[in-house]
Amino acid sequence: MQQITINNRDDLRLSALLSFPADPRCLIIACHGFRGAKENGGRIYSLGDKLSQIGMALLAFDFQGSGQSEGQYSNLTLTRQASDLQDVINYAHRKYQLPIIVLGRSFGGSTVLAGASQDSRIAGYIFWSTTIFLKETFTGLDPVLADQLEKGNTIILTDEKGNYKLDPDLFQDFANHNMDDYIRAIGNRPVLIVHGLSDEVVPTKNAEHLAQLLPQAQLHLLAGADHRFTQHTAQREDLTIQWLAKLWKDN
Repeated sequence: MQQITINNRDDLRLSALLSFPADPRCLIIACHGFRGAKENGGRIYSLGDKLSQIGMALLAFDFQGSGQSEGQYSNLTLTRQASDLQDVINYAHRKYQLPIIVLGRSFGGSTVLAGASQDSRIAGYIFWSTTIFLKETFTGLDPVLADQLEKGNTIILTDEKGNYKLDPDLFQDFANHNMDDYIRAIGNRPVLIVHGLSDEVVPTKNAEHLAQLLPQAQLHLLAGADHRFTQHTAQREDLTIQWLAKLWKDN
């Protein structure tokens, strides 16, 4: 995959990876999850290869402050991520002039709803382990720290990548977004939802709610799959490839 850079509206450089086969039929734009990055732990490369085999391009990017992109991670909000996605869509539309399908993992799926559901240029949507009930999901991860954010305090967290800060803007910004309105804005466009029945981070009711408001969506709840699809990556990819291949055959 080729490494490229896309400038967002604040002139921050967003790092991206591009897989571009000869004469692609469409472009998939992939949005990573909370504390994630465009490589998705290296899984993005196998997805890119599989998409190339069916004649589809893939553009995966790091949101500002994440991965190799410029910006401060502590400033993370859904609004900022949505604006980054819109800037990437604008770039891709101008440069490649291909039908665009957006794919979001976890909080990246939330960002797809906030940043792309009302964009008429989007031909389809793919949601992997997507968060719909934002405050409830984040509170479930650590109620004490979530309470600190809600009270307007900056917090410091630690995970496998090290220490990181989160400003209270993250929680306060949730009030600016009506997820149900975003979901309904998709209308009758094609939608694929894939979620693990053993998801320990985002409960399956998020996927079920999404599917309930989008009756034309194809929903797959995979037994044994956790939030990261640790042992089910190939199954998630194959479901996605099959859906895309059928979508383009039907069109």
